[in-house]
Amino acid sequence: MSRDAQEDGVRQVYGEIAPAYEALFPVLHRYEDRVERFLAEAVTPGCRVLDVGCGPGLHTRGLDASVHVVGTDLSPEMLELARRARPEGAWHLHSYHQPIPQEWGRFHVALAIGCLDFCEDLPGMLGHLAAALEPGGRLLFTVLERRPGLEGHEAATREVQTAGPAVALHLYSFEETARAVTNAVLLPRAYAHAPGWVHLTEQRTMWFGWWDVTRR
Repeated sequence: MSRDAQEDGVRQVYGEIAPAYEALFPVLHRYEDRVERFLAEAVTPGCRVLDVGCGPGLHTRGLDASVHVVGTDLSPEMLELARRARPEGAWHLHSYHQPIPQEWGRFHVALAIGCLDFCEDLPGMLGHLAAALEPGGRLLFTVLERRPGLEGHEAATREVQTAGPAVALHLYSFEETARAVTNAVLLPRAYAHAPGWVHLTEQRTMWFGWWDVTRR
């Protein structure tokens, strides 16, 4: 599947589910309170937060009004929901594979939760995110982690048929992700292998590698 076809498919899928996404979120996701705990620790008044693959902005909409939030997504429908929830934020259509524009400035905190699964170039993507962070800035990101013996997680790529187009999910081993982190000049602070989201048609919980890293 070409990169353009992949992104078109992701855009269509999330555009179609945007009206129901917030209601479905508790059913689909098993993030526990990991994102909230990270933000409570990392975000300070007046800081700048980048939310990659922001969807309707569920993670950042409740941040203090002094915090400047910039969100990116492939779906215009998702971005419109995020804009309504936090009108003072800046919300942009942006490909996961493209560098973060310099004119957006640098960020103290960044999130990439549940979106890098659609990216075939994890090292490149982490390099873009690292370049967007201030020195000492923190990033929380997730990848679907490839693990032999864990059902549904054995292959590097798996195609998922949706109600619309098929999309490809990319799974990275711990070692591959660790190398990508190091090459992006990021320093790991914490890691966990923990639930991510529920594959409803297969009734299977998909497991993430959760990475809390800092730009050197």
